[in-house]
Amino acid sequence: MRHAVLLLGLLASPALSGTSLRDAASGLDLFPCALSTLSCTTLTVPLDHRANDPGKTLEITFALSFATEESRGILFYFVGGPGGSGLASAESYLAAFDPSLAETMDIVFVDQRGIGPRHGLACPVAQTGFDTAPVSLEDPEAALATARRFVADCIAELDADALLPLVSTDQAIRDSELFRQMIGAPKVWLYGESYGTQLVQAYATQFPEAVKGVILDGVVDLTLSAEAFYRRYTLAAEALLAETFAFCDRLPACAADLPEGAAPAYDDLARRAALAPLPVAYPLADGSVTERLLTAGLLEANAFYALYSPEGRTEFLRALAAARRGNLVPLLQLGYQNMYIDPETGQGIEDSGWFGAAYFAITCSDYGSGAGSPDDRARRILDEARAFAPEAPRLARSYYMERLACALWPYQGPEARPAPYAGGDWPTLVLNGDRDPITPISMAWSVLDTARNAYGVFMRGGPHVIWGRGLACPDAIVQALLYDGTLPAAREQVCEQAPMADYTPLTLTDPAQLADPFAVARAVETELAAYVPLAGWDGSHPETFGCPMGGTLSAEATDTGTLYRFAACRFWPDLAVAGSGTDATSEDGGEVLTLDLTGSGGGTGRLRYRHSRTDEARSLAGIWNGQPALLPRIARP
Repeated sequence: MRHAVLLLGLLASPALSGTSLRDAASGLDLFPCALSTLSCTTLTVPLDHRANDPGKTLEITFALSFATEESRGILFYFVGGPGGSGLASAESYLAAFDPSLAETMDIVFVDQRGIGPRHGLACPVAQTGFDTAPVSLEDPEAALATARRFVADCIAELDADALLPLVSTDQAIRDSELFRQMIGAPKVWLYGESYGTQLVQAYATQFPEAVKGVILDGVVDLTLSAEAFYRRYTLAAEALLAETFAFCDRLPACAADLPEGAAPAYDDLARRAALAPLPVAYPLADGSVTERLLTAGLLEANAFYALYSPEGRTEFLRALAAARRGNLVPLLQLGYQNMYIDPETGQGIEDSGWFGAAYFAITCSDYGSGAGSPDDRARRILDEARAFAPEAPRLARSYYMERLACALWPYQGPEARPAPYAGGDWPTLVLNGDRDPITPISMAWSVLDTARNAYGVFMRGGPHVIWGRGLACPDAIVQALLYDGTLPAAREQVCEQAPMADYTPLTLTDPAQLADPFAVARAVETELAAYVPLAGWDGSHPETFGCPMGGTLSAEATDTGTLYRFAACRFWPDLAVAGSGTDATSEDGGEVLTLDLTGSGGGTGRLRYRHSRTDEARSLAGIWNGQPALLPRIARP
């Protein structure tokens, strides 16, 4: 395949005015992207932009989404992480946005250096050991040994000695700027989410001539040191976790599942996991059961990642409620999903969308860990962590473990932090939710207060990253700016959404409910919707999962929807279900779930259940416990 080669001497090409990306890219070697329906192109760039060595190069791949109507501009889209793949997520991002975005804007996604199939940095074996290790500040030497082992094992697993020192954000910016030069140097919109906001602020500062406008969503304050950054977000996450527990206590359905309180339930589980990893009888796809361990590391990771969205918070609370009843499987499944662990093997997964070692390689190259030897730096971090821990008793690990790894990483970033992002002649739109655990809203305010021509849109109750979630505020404001150059109506505006999604109560918690066939059928429907592995299913390849308490559940895509098969599947200790179900679009265009089930155990019989999601009508037929399966009739006085 032919690759465009662009070195620093070609940066003088004239800027295009009003030219679409399709026209600008007409001279490039385009090919179908492997992970989407977009067109891809590969650019050969210097391995080190700051060295004069044309013999050492690197191939960077860009995915191009061409506007289907007249283009109103080019948007460079930088995803989060660092470690997230722009190419792998491009399709899902475009599907989530209003269709007008892809119709009217040309959009460029990139796998920055260290990410993607060509040169992605991933060490899933070492990463799993690090993420699940039972560390504690009460044994700092063990924590230090865990970090030291991770760094050594990860680097050995990578085998990327030439690239590893050259994956900083500065190098990645220069790769994308070379691509902009290759397409004629048009002024472009720069959008960054989470870590992408760090890249975009630096890009706009370094190459102001490239910028048509900047959109920052889930904002990183570049002026913060590593210690200050981790302190700021750990404190925000700690407060949000406490608020989440308090919300559960105020919500009748959640409080009924956790009657002693959500916080005491979590704290008791965390205390037991800290003493020793908790054994879990874990179901496999072949119907067998193996022993796995729920570690304090996995539990804390679940609590932290739950805070990213309203849906994640209620999903975690439900898993916590199941754990209170002795079922630790949902928490372990969440941990596997959050930490990229194969539930069948318990080993780390090589995922096309996430490159965990790139997270460390880039972060450690962007931030300094302080003066001294690696051990000096690490021990200083542990001292800081012990002093800090009382302020974040549930999430202190988030403050120090990644920093320990960076202190020991062979390539360190600069100690000096950049000046505040100053903005420019272009508009800068700052977006943030006030329930953001990883880039707290205070960081967004810092950027808004120092940037010229900046506007802020803040979501009360909002999660991490707020554009593209189907809400008119901020979506309509962002689109008006992008499509027509319409500036926001005020320097600061506020949106609002519920900070928590609806809580789904545990099902069939009362043995008496097993006698009610309608309750049983609806419980199966509920568990299908709430089942953690199904949420992570790709929706296309047939897959079988172990049910929490035995048996299996299979999912298969059909022309009209999804086919489910149950084989002695136990979501509850006293009931197993077999049979099939379909969740499909009917001939008249309606969405219908149909279940044909056989039950055994605490309730026996055959049920046929139908739920039309178009008109919300439900029906039931069959025999249960020797009696006709009837819908409940509302008693009237």
